[in-house]
Amino acid sequence: MMKDEESVMANLFETYNQIICEMGVDYHNAAVQLGLSDSEFNILYTLYIEGSGTNQSVLYKKSGVARSTVNSAIRKMEGKEWIYLVPGTGRNTRVMLTAAGEAAIAQTVGRIVDIEKQIFSDFSEEEQQTLIRLNRHFETHFKEAIKKL
Repeated sequence: MMKDEESVMANLFETYNQIICEMGVDYHNAAVQLGLSDSEFNILYTLYIEGSGTNQSVLYKKSGVARSTVNSAIRKMEGKEWIYLVPGTGRNTRVMLTAAGEAAIAQTVGRIVDIEKQIFSDFSEEEQQTLIRLNRHFETHFKEAIKKL
């Protein structure tokens, strides 16, 4: 690669990383505005997607929140009477939403998902497919590279 091409790629890559970081800050700010910790936000978001009765282990894997933090957040949300735990198959524990938990999701992450869907719907179908394809490609290759560290 020529020096100019390397410089352009470095600038584009820096911009891409900056966007990822800014979006992380945006989601943090959304959680704060909604009165949630980041871990509560991520867990409720995962429960919104996966539904009541999700195995607790799924929350670790899909929310991006550490196991110990998930456990602490679950205790806090139990105290708010948003969720309760029931035994699942084997060693799994299922996280069940209460009516108050369903309402909390609707008032918090449900609003964020609505915003996300509105923004996504502003893209053409081709742009939507391209966004998904490129992000999936990056994530897949990144995951494989991490395994080789």
